[in-house]
Amino acid sequence: MKLHLLPTITLLPTPHDTADDQQIIEDWSRGLDWVKWLLGSVRARMEVLLVGDVSDWNEFSEGLLREAIGPALKTAWKCAHANDLAGLIAAAAKLSAQLPPAACQRSLQAGAVLLKSTKHARYQGVLGRLREAVEQGRCDEHIAIVWAAVGHFFQLSLTNVIAEYLRLEWDIATRDAPTPAPYAGMSSIAGLTSQIMHDASAESALRVVDV
Repeated sequence: MKLHLLPTITLLPTPHDTADDQQIIEDWSRGLDWVKWLLGSVRARMEVLLVGDVSDWNEFSEGLLREAIGPALKTAWKCAHANDLAGLIAAAAKLSAQLPPAACQRSLQAGAVLLKSTKHARYQGVLGRLREAVEQGRCDEHIAIVWAAVGHFFQLSLTNVIAEYLRLEWDIATRDAPTPAPYAGMSSIAGLTSQIMHDASAESALRVVDV
């Protein structure tokens, strides 16, 4: 029997009549703190991810995030949703070509940590096939690609996947900050998530509806 999977749609209630997408995402994200444990191993094991420290946040959000990481997260999530291993491999190869050498190495290291922490999950589907491709040397294990596959495995929407990746970068970058960071945590993440989602194609764009 062939199973037909319905597309994932994120339904976000409007908190008030004048709310914009950034405020809606920020309010919604507060109810998803449980998702942080999925990336707990990466937080614990990585001293630095792609953002060197909080002073690099602007450069990251205007550069690597928009040019490489954001598109990679969207492409990888769509490929995982479509059970498209070849697409995941291609997205990983493209990301390897886009990232500077040091950032590329940290991305691969973080992806390896996440793959290891999810190794014993059952019925992994395309995530398991991605893991096999990595083990066989056919795919680079970038954190953005692995996280998109893991997020899809746990039935997270594209919005979740993007927001939680950004939260991971933010948490690691600000972990040792001696003074309060210049951004207000989730406010920055909500705004960036909204920007990235608005660049998505129609079938995966953020859907905001009244309920």
